[in-house]
Amino acid sequence: MKYELKTTLKSVARGLYRFFSHRLLWLLIIAGLLFYVLLVELFNLQLTEPEVFRLTAPVRTGEVSRSLPALRGTIYDRHGRPLATNELTFVVKMDPSVRISNEALLELALLFERNQEDFVDSLPIAISAQAGEPFVFTIDGASEEAIRRRENHWKREMAIPNYEEATAEDAWNDLRDRQFRIDPELSLADARRIMNFAAKIHEQRFLGFASYEPTPIIFAYDVSPATIAAIEEQPHFFSGLFIDIETRRVYPGGRYVSHMIGYIRQINAQQLERNEHLGYTENDMFGQTGLELSMEHALRGTPGRERFEVNAAGRRISEPIRYVEPQPGDKIFLTIDLELQMAAFYVLEDALSEAIIGRLSLRSNTEPALTLQDVFTGFVNAHNLDLRAVLDAEPGSHAYPMREYVLARFPDANTHTLANRQRIQSIIVDGIERRRISPAMMLLTLIGTSQISDENGEVSARLISQPNNAQAVLIEKIRARELTPHLLNVDPSTGSLIITCTDTGAVLAAVTYPSFDNNRLVNNFDNEYFTHINSLDPTHPMINRPFRETRAPGSSFKMFTATAALEEGVIGPTTRIQSRAAFTAAGIPHVPTWNRRGHGNINVSQAIAVSCNYFFAEVAFRLGGRGTAPIQVQQGIEIFGQYMDFFGFNGFSGVEIGDHPIGRRALGYEDHVMPSPEFKRFRHLQRNPFAPANTLSWTAGDTSLVSIGQGYSDYTVAQMVRGISTIANRGVNYYLHLVGYVADFNNHTVSRTQPTYAQTDMEFSDSTWDAIIEGMRLVTEPGASGTAIRAFESLRPYIRVAGKTGTAEHGGPRLSHSTFGAFAPLEDPQIAIFVSVPFGTTGAYSQISAQVARDTIAVALGLGHEPQHPPPINTLLR
Repeated sequence: MKYELKTTLKSVARGLYRFFSHRLLWLLIIAGLLFYVLLVELFNLQLTEPEVFRLTAPVRTGEVSRSLPALRGTIYDRHGRPLATNELTFVVKMDPSVRISNEALLELALLFERNQEDFVDSLPIAISAQAGEPFVFTIDGASEEAIRRRENHWKREMAIPNYEEATAEDAWNDLRDRQFRIDPELSLADARRIMNFAAKIHEQRFLGFASYEPTPIIFAYDVSPATIAAIEEQPHFFSGLFIDIETRRVYPGGRYVSHMIGYIRQINAQQLERNEHLGYTENDMFGQTGLELSMEHALRGTPGRERFEVNAAGRRISEPIRYVEPQPGDKIFLTIDLELQMAAFYVLEDALSEAIIGRLSLRSNTEPALTLQDVFTGFVNAHNLDLRAVLDAEPGSHAYPMREYVLARFPDANTHTLANRQRIQSIIVDGIERRRISPAMMLLTLIGTSQISDENGEVSARLISQPNNAQAVLIEKIRARELTPHLLNVDPSTGSLIITCTDTGAVLAAVTYPSFDNNRLVNNFDNEYFTHINSLDPTHPMINRPFRETRAPGSSFKMFTATAALEEGVIGPTTRIQSRAAFTAAGIPHVPTWNRRGHGNINVSQAIAVSCNYFFAEVAFRLGGRGTAPIQVQQGIEIFGQYMDFFGFNGFSGVEIGDHPIGRRALGYEDHVMPSPEFKRFRHLQRNPFAPANTLSWTAGDTSLVSIGQGYSDYTVAQMVRGISTIANRGVNYYLHLVGYVADFNNHTVSRTQPTYAQTDMEFSDSTWDAIIEGMRLVTEPGASGTAIRAFESLRPYIRVAGKTGTAEHGGPRLSHSTFGAFAPLEDPQIAIFVSVPFGTTGAYSQISAQVARDTIAVALGLGHEPQHPPPINTLLR
């Protein structure tokens, strides 16, 4: 009995065990529990909390629209050569609404590096080798205050806690550990690769569905097929990444026309505020300078629009529901001739180079000496030595001794901050000045940093075996255009010129030297390059010199003084004045004549030819009735001002890019551009608010200085060439223009620029123009000992030129400014030209502006004339 009961109990136990251990039972139990939870939740949503349910947005799709930018219009020169175009390119973009892993971002960065892609690196934190400072900000600026302001703005945008006090290390740690959660086992370099892209995604964190405007992030431009294949083969790993086709702005004319063409960037807040009513959005590109800015609305075209569905996360899930095709922008054809522009650029650059070479050989008591130490100090102070390459130099490199020299004085040297770079520069400059760094060592450093060439090692061998050969090597590299005046940063290193059609005002060439490459400021904006050319380069390559830089023109202004004197009757074409060494009748300041013995008894044409200061100071004095009383002096400068105004010296030239002279307007003076008693008073009170009254009034001596293009005279090259052209036209004063005509995308003409000239009631006699033009002829041709006869000797067999030299005293240790204005041919004027070379009046290359004008005229008129350099300086006779 017991046995049977025991057997039965065991059987029941085994049955219960099999029942409760059966998988199906537990699946049913779990399913029941889940179903119960679901029923409870549905009961709460439907009956207990219906209001909450009604206020909670359901998961659904929606429709959004986005603007489609139009293909930007193109810009061409007068012969159809492209100056601003668009090229199709493959770009890597990221949809910021899609999550991507840190592993994928790291692999993406390594992929770009392996394939040498131009990818965006905008993270302003660098890994430092300096002890105690593992990370540094790399944000640049014109001042420490500007740098600090930009750093704080970036930290605030990246939500760095206590951003005003946070260091680069604080920002790094917060982004790496708290925000991006990067694996602590990764190296600093790999962590930075991830952070660079993660930070770009982080900037889009405030995008929401309600205001969704798809704004993909661009990670790389112009990627190769290998990169495209690698990304498209792993869509799940590289989630959110896609390849798109975009147009990138390209400037084939580059630095030769960059000031006229300008460049584009994403629209800034001020531009958006002014143009939002025209349909611009924060994602649009907008012209920043030049014609890209002034012709923005013609170039932009008409944007299109597309509407499509997105899900709640903002991801696109449909083809376009509605689509409005964008209309391309207009084509703009300029009056500029690109070949002439480039030729004039090199004529000017070569002349500056020869002037510097001449100064290195010149020994004179009347001119500051230029030494090799001056040249290399100027080079380093202009931030042109590649300090990164110096510090990265390996043993055996020609730059390694410079690296050791710097590290011996600055053991933790790096180039991550402006302060560090400036400290390294000061160490090198001090070494040059103390002659601890020789010219040969500087040249070897440039070879080691690949800034000058030495293909077969011959140059470095010469420098090592014969260090005194440094000057010869330097001259070779200057003539080879490897070391340009811009890089050397010694006088003369800047200049400008304009060539115009005399009968239309069309600008054929407008050269600014030095210039900048606008290709580096579009697409993937080069912040470091922009900071250098905008804030650090002492030659200021971003200034549009022909249209903005004002300088005293010197004697090239004297024709306009002569015109006023002839028309007012204070002299006639044959009136003679006995020239002496200095003009003192008008009182202080006295006007000296460059010829200490005077120029004898001469008429106005001869005075123009020999550039007699005494003659023009006297006729200007006569405009005021030969008086020094205030009322007479005021009358004299007012009469003079009417003629200056007639020639366009009190207004703008008319070019479409706008010309805003930065001379006196930079001082805050908004009235007349030409000299005036009002400006003199303003300037003196600005310098000294308590200036004595007797120093504020305009004097007859001031008028005399203005008559020779000095004193308070400050004009742009554009204003001067317009005045020269007016003389060539015998009184017709054309406004300048750069735009020839505008056509739409289908080549239908939209508008054509019609030559316009300034209206005036003033009439001039033929005898006045005859006397002025004869004087300008005598400047370049034998007959009156003209100041540019020798300079134009080689050109006279081909063409006759009417011109005028000018030298404007600068004061101080630097050289005077050199200018030259002319028109040609003499008998039938076709072109006018004006050249300005600041600090260019050197005995080593006399009349540099006249020689630049001569060679440029030859190119412009297609003459068989080769540019000539002056003969070598005979140092034994100096």
